[in-house]
This record gives sequence, structure tokens and C-alpha cells, in this order.
Amino acid sequence: MKEKHNFKVILEAFGLDFRHYLVQDFGVGLINSTFVLKKGEATAFVLQRINTKVFPNPQLIASNWSLAHQYLKITAPNYFMPLFQKTQKGADFFVDEQGNYWRLLPFIKDSSCFETAPNIHLAKEAANAFGHFAALLSGAPLDQFNVVLPGFHDLKLRQQQFDAAVENASEQRLLIAAEQIEKLNAYRWITDFYNRNIGRLPVRIVHMDAKISNILFDSAGKKVKCIIDMDTLMPGTLLSDFGDLIRSMVCEAAEDETDVGKIVLRHEMPEIIFEGYTAALEHVLEPLEKEILPFGGPMLIYMQALRFLADYLSNDVYYPVRYQQHNLDRAWNQIIILEKLLKEPFFAKQGFIP
Repeated sequence: MKEKHNFKVILEAFGLDFRHYLVQDFGVGLINSTFVLKKGEATAFVLQRINTKVFPNPQLIASNWSLAHQYLKITAPNYFMPLFQKTQKGADFFVDEQGNYWRLLPFIKDSSCFETAPNIHLAKEAANAFGHFAALLSGAPLDQFNVVLPGFHDLKLRQQQFDAAVENASEQRLLIAAEQIEKLNAYRWITDFYNRNIGRLPVRIVHMDAKISNILFDSAGKKVKCIIDMDTLMPGTLLSDFGDLIRSMVCEAAEDETDVGKIVLRHEMPEIIFEGYTAALEHVLEPLEKEILPFGGPMLIYMQALRFLADYLSNDVYYPVRYQQHNLDRAWNQIIILEKLLKEPFFAKQGFIP
């Protein structure tokens, strides 16, 4: 059953007159609930309810976002980074009677967004945009940023969680997922490589959800206007953002596509994404980072497969599902992409493959 919210009270908390706005559902995100506020024919604001089951301390998000915004305002004043608007009382969020956290964002006019890259030009633009963002924040005070989600892209932790899910799963789900479990166990070398090398890489401020759908382009769909969704902005390594770029753009099929014939890799994408991302970081990248960076692709896809399958084995407690085997299908989808990715020339030549 769809939840009802008192939008009149919520809007008034941000100094808006409810009578002048129409509230509509917006977006297809799996985590937060997003709405747009329309004033006449124009869209004026984006209103979001933070999922506190995923983000138990939303204030950590706001603090990181504000800190990055302040830093870039000083060091790169021409760089456009949207910022949420405070409430009438000067708070980052409005907390309603049910304990829901609400934030208000300006709607970026004359913009367009893509779920996956429609062509190699935009793939390179997207990769370059996230690389540029990381480069601009390379001098930011690391110790002042919060870890919003501990272990979010920690493959060692995700492997342990997967193993625990296998250990505690019902016999029925273990039987149904037997082939997927066997497949993922065959790729445990990815976790081994991660464990050997992650401590050698510098920690930086990264977006950690670097997919093309988190970029707004101009209305013509050609130039980047800004990066959005800073919920996971926090300390990490460049493997995270490069890996997410690969995962979100190397295949056009949805991540729950079950028709294997449609799970096709775009062969030119890995090289294009690598070129676009590293070009923006040319004066920041350390030699070891550039050498290991391609590993981010299989790492993120393998990690996501582990997470989907662990969730299925744990009776679907994290990702929203539309049917009983939804997370199983998502995991299988990622396994197919991983198998194909490791055969691509760009990855096959890398030293991390046994």
C-alpha cells in the first residue's frame, strides 16, 4: 500500500506555499522516494525522502555534500555542484512526525538524463565528468569527510556477507541458486586480488555511485551540466567509480534482464571509459592507480552479483523485488556480464586475471 505524506507540512517547512505546487512521483530509484514539485507548467523543485534503512544517519550525507560544495566553491568556483536547500529553521532536512527525513533540491532546468549511454561520445563524457569530479576533490580534507556507509564497496566484507548468506539460507533457496553460487565461487580470485592490493591504493573522495544516470546533460543531450546524487560521496578508491562506470555502461540491457540474448557487451566501451576517466585525472593519478584501475570493472560487477545473490538467499531484505526470484535473476545477469567482460580484449590483457 502506498504511503501517504503530509506534503503541506513538508513544503511549509521549506518555506513553500503548498497551494502553489503540484506534487508528483518522479524517477525509478531503488532506494530513496523522489517527487517533483510543479508550479504551473514548470518544475521547480525535487523533493526526496531518504531511506533511513539504507542511510541510518542522513546527516552524514548532508555534511559530506556541504563540505565538498564549500571546498569546490573556493578551489573551483566555476564548477557547478547543486546543493540541497535548508529548511526555514536552517536544518539540512525536515523530519516529519513519522521520523521520515526530507530534503529539497532545486530542479535543474533544460537538462536530460540517460539510464545507459546511448553512444560512445556520451560514455566518454560521463567517464570524464566523474574523473574531473574526483580530480577536483583530490585536495579536499579527507579526515573531515564521513564514511556514510561503512564497507559499502569493501569486497572483502561483501564476500563474507555472501558466505554468511549461503551458510544461513534455506535449503529451498540454496537448491534454486546452486548454479549461481557455484559460478560466483569460481570467481573468488577477484576478492583475493582485491585483498592483496586495496591497501596499496590512495584513499580519495569519490562519488561511489558513478553511473550515467547520475549525470545531468544539457537539453540536447550532448554536454554535461552537473553530477547529481551525492548520497554515497565519501572516502574510497578510484576503483569504485571506474567500476560503476563500466558496470552501468558496458551493457545496454537492464540489470534484471533475463533474456541472455539481450545481455550483450559493447566492445568499444571499456577502452572509451578508461580513456575518458583517466584523461581527467592525468595530473592526479599515481602509477599504481592507473595500472590497477581496470580491475574496478570486474570487481564492481562481481561485487554486485554477490550482493544480489546474498539478498536472494537472505529472503530479499535489502533490494525491492517485484517477484520471488527477482534478485536471483539480477545476480545471474551480473554473472553473465562478468563472464563476458573478462573475455574482452581490454580486460583479458590485464595482469589481474589468473
